[in-house]
Amino acid sequence: MELVTLGIFCAALVGAIFTGVPTVCALLVGLAAFCIYAWRWSGSVRRVARMCWEGIAPIAKILGMLALIGVLTGLWRAAGVIPAIVYYAVPLISPGVFLLATFLLNCFVSVLTGTSFGTAATVGSICISMAGAMGVPLFAAGGAALSGAFFGDRCSPISTSALLVADLTGTDFYNNLKRMVKSAAVPFVLTCVAYFALGLLIPASGEAGDMAASLASAFAVGPVVLLPPVIVFALALMRVDILVVIGAGIASSVPLCLAVQDMTMADVVRTAILGYVAPLPQVRALSGGGLVSMLDAVQIVCITSAYAGIFKETPLLAGIDRVVWGMSRRLSPFGVTLTTSVFTAIISCNQTLAIMLAHQLCSDLDQNASDHALDLEDSVVLVAGLVPWSIAGAVPLASMGAPVAASMALAIYLFAVPAWRLLSGWFAARGRARCAVR
Repeated sequence: MELVTLGIFCAALVGAIFTGVPTVCALLVGLAAFCIYAWRWSGSVRRVARMCWEGIAPIAKILGMLALIGVLTGLWRAAGVIPAIVYYAVPLISPGVFLLATFLLNCFVSVLTGTSFGTAATVGSICISMAGAMGVPLFAAGGAALSGAFFGDRCSPISTSALLVADLTGTDFYNNLKRMVKSAAVPFVLTCVAYFALGLLIPASGEAGDMAASLASAFAVGPVVLLPPVIVFALALMRVDILVVIGAGIASSVPLCLAVQDMTMADVVRTAILGYVAPLPQVRALSGGGLVSMLDAVQIVCITSAYAGIFKETPLLAGIDRVVWGMSRRLSPFGVTLTTSVFTAIISCNQTLAIMLAHQLCSDLDQNASDHALDLEDSVVLVAGLVPWSIAGAVPLASMGAPVAASMALAIYLFAVPAWRLLSGWFAARGRARCAVR
């Protein structure tokens, strides 16, 4: 029965991939299959409903955060925050350092917004447009932009994936961020070196064109519009509750929309709900955001959270649990988590479910909760962006206009973090073995 149920789920996902049906439809088919399995196992519809609710209830804060981030990304576009960042960065970009600059610019914006989707749809799209004008191969620019988008998606103070991992593991959100920064320091430097070297090797010519002039004509881009991200990071450094941090980012952008960008209050409310619509074709890539932009993400998180409740209460994943336990005798906890993450990312088609499955399967490994949280952040959060049929990486690349598979192959940061963890863990194990011999 377990194999049949999981087979139905996998078949629905594969069917959705090849037919272009929205992933949420496949996830609903999976939810129906899992609920039927849980009903046959428990014999109670009420108990199945309770399982689903117990999976969804703990992530209520994440749902609220997703909604607020949609509002924030819409208003930060309208207030000129993201346009100003691009405006000040464009004159500094030349063909020789374009890939490095693309990576760093996307890192910066993704840390500000906490979302790879929002980063890709704004500054990522602009970088791909600039790459075309400069003659930089789009797959190389796409890989650099995807790497940068996932940098903040993993460790931004307003990252939903980081909050999800903290909630699942019962760990402190800000302490997790501190550990993530440390574990990614070397991979970040190596990624910068790699993109700088590639930029020198890949032939490119031309300039970025009049992007800065287009931004200046569409927005007031003075330093004052950078106040909201300053407030957000100041509050994050003080470890203020994450919802308060995002709320402050929203509240501080409203006066800028009204006083600096000459919007009406009706325009602000419309933008907060429906997203920003750029006034000029040259900056149309900056359109987007708003509450409605996060509805798909909210649906996916709700559905996959219901899965988690069923998985926890039933033996549906018992066979896979045994495989994971067998691997734990031969591999380190991170090695097991990374291997499991590849499997969950391949079958789940989205980052949220991949994280939940990896946590579910690896939560009983011999390690404390903080180490488990870091292992998830250094594995499944990034691996999900390297599966061509997963929305985690495919949607950002498609929104940029970059080739999917080839760009993922050059998303160096997404490979560098787990590779560094494996390598450093191997050296640490060898060091402990030598000490034991002595």
